Amino acid sequence: MKFDFKRIFVQRSIYGDFLWRANAENIISRFPDAEIIEVESHWKIPELNNADAGDWMRNKRENLVLGTKSGLTHQKNGRSADYIAASNSNGCLSSCQYCYVARRKGGSNPLTVFVNIEEIAYSIRKHQAKLGAKLEPNQCDAKYWTYDIGCNADLSADSFVCDNPAFLVREFATMEYAKGTFATKTVRDNYWTSIDPKGKTRIRYSLMPQQIARYVDIGTSPISDRIKSVNTLIDAGYEVHFSFAPIIIYDGDLWKNAWQEMWREIDDVLTNKAKAQLKCEAFFLTHSKDLHETNMQWNARGEEFLWNPSLQVPKKTAPDTLVYDYDFRRRELAGFLAMLDKYLPYCPVRYSF
Repeated sequence: MKFDFKRIFVQRSIYGDFLWRANAENIISRFPDAEIIEVESHWKIPELNNADAGDWMRNKRENLVLGTKSGLTHQKNGRSADYIAASNSNGCLSSCQYCYVARRKGGSNPLTVFVNIEEIAYSIRKHQAKLGAKLEPNQCDAKYWTYDIGCNADLSADSFVCDNPAFLVREFATMEYAKGTFATKTVRDNYWTSIDPKGKTRIRYSLMPQQIARYVDIGTSPISDRIKSVNTLIDAGYEVHFSFAPIIIYDGDLWKNAWQEMWREIDDVLTNKAKAQLKCEAFFLTHSKDLHETNMQWNARGEEFLWNPSLQVPKKTAPDTLVYDYDFRRRELAGFLAMLDKYLPYCPVRYSF
């Protein structure tokens, strides 16, 4: 990835703290030609929040926001991780059309980096210390409390811009009771292998068949590259799992054939060492009418796969969100997991929906 930000919006309060300012200046120095624009809040930037969705990619590639994370709370999860950690960034440098973050940010979803990373890491350290040792294994991890540090972004992509990802991996390496985890669609082997995670960071590669990814996973690494990367990261001391998501229904049973083809590739590429530690999560697409209308302005081709009104119904707990018909999804999920067990019998499913 190569970025040439033309504007960097800087939350004004950053300049009042020596450490925050140093972190911000480190990032700004990487983009010496960018215009620096001071703002009161990283959330309230009208020219970004009201941007034209037709300029989606330009807005993401030309604008960067630097702010501070104020709410340092860690939300209980129990799926991908025990807790969703306070965000160290928000938004993303990629443009996956189904991204839930984009549903909340209108026609622009640029990356916001939080420069108070030391405070964020300390809040995690204090939280896990208060919890103490994990006494009972669960689906998140058998030994450590796991914290998702990339729920609202892609840390591998963030590493092109800032040092937050490396800082957090090094912090988790020294925490007694905690392990970090994040999902990514960006291959950054040289970056991650330069850090010793001491087995305390789990990277989850998001995967779907390349046939569909080419239309909806915009600006991400090719699926084959993600699969090949697993062996390298395992040898470097990381744990690597897969997130088979979102599962998208299209063209009769052709979508199933595509998944089977990808699973065969995984089986051929992964080493025995990688297979022995492998686990996954799997879940079907969620969408929304608002996101569909936004996507139609910048990548209508992808919506040919995502928008499926004959199968999509309002989510029971969030009516503005669309999911596949519940009975249909229940049947298809059972079939999907049966296929997965046939092709990758050594890959337990941590959770699915």
